[in-house]
Amino acid sequence: MGILLYELLVGIPPFFHRNKHRMYFLIKESPVTFPDKAKHGIEVSPLARDLIKKLLDKNKKKRLGATGDIQEILAHPFFTSLDIEKLGRKDLVPPYKPEISDDLKYFDQKLTAKEDFAESVIDEQHKKLIQ
Repeated sequence: MGILLYELLVGIPPFFHRNKHRMYFLIKESPVTFPDKAKHGIEVSPLARDLIKKLLDKNKKKRLGATGDIQEILAHPFFTSLDIEKLGRKDLVPPYKPEISDDLKYFDQKLTAKEDFAESVIDEQHKKLIQ
């Protein structure tokens, strides 16, 4: 979850490196770093930074969520303004709702040319999960 949140906020994974072996080293040994706002124009709030660091703690026993209880994660101050009950009922109004069109020019033509998109990317074993 920490990797995904970081990537959604920053645009790249937290331990990305072009050299695969260096990237593996960073995953195992390096602390999470965040881009400099002045240099990169990307700002990550202090609450988001704290949540990500706790989710990506190298010590598995100290890592946020290590108990397997989602409430431990949801108790983090990052989620204070989120109404979990409304979220579960799908009653929340998103702060931004993109306009969706049939314009698929930025997607791989091999995928968009398929009659049934789900048929092209989901194998038989996993199809039952989405039905």
